[in-house]
Amino acid sequence: MRRDTKTGIAGLIGCAFFLLASQSIKQPAKLLEPGPRLFPYVAVILIAMSSVALIIKGVKERKIEEKPYFPKGGILKISKSYLMLVAYAIAMTWLGFLITTPFATVAFIYDLKGNSRVKLVPSVIIAVLVTAGLYAMFVWGFQVKLPAGILFE
Repeated sequence: MRRDTKTGIAGLIGCAFFLLASQSIKQPAKLLEPGPRLFPYVAVILIAMSSVALIIKGVKERKIEEKPYFPKGGILKISKSYLMLVAYAIAMTWLGFLITTPFATVAFIYDLKGNSRVKLVPSVIIAVLVTAGLYAMFVWGFQVKLPAGILFE
């Protein structure tokens, strides 16, 4: 069985587990609907659709030989990306969402660029747009308060 198929099956099992577990969560009656309760369900639907697509891809390509999962230096790159996420979480605790997210987005763009050449100005524009989009989505769409940062409270 290919990795894609295994990943798809694991994704569907995770979605099923989430749906079963979420039935026991009690929500306050005064929440505006759909509000923040809708976000996890949208995410589960997207994960389930992606999982089904991975299963189909894995079944279609079952006769093709797979390449190694991590290319040379892949574990180091993933470890670096993980440490960047940890640093982002810590920085967001102290500085808040609006200050750390644009810098983190630019850092992630440069981390994910691989061998491609990335220009600073488009990266900064993308970072500002992504930050504004995420802020609007969470604060106005899902009505979730984002961290302001310990230094600015």
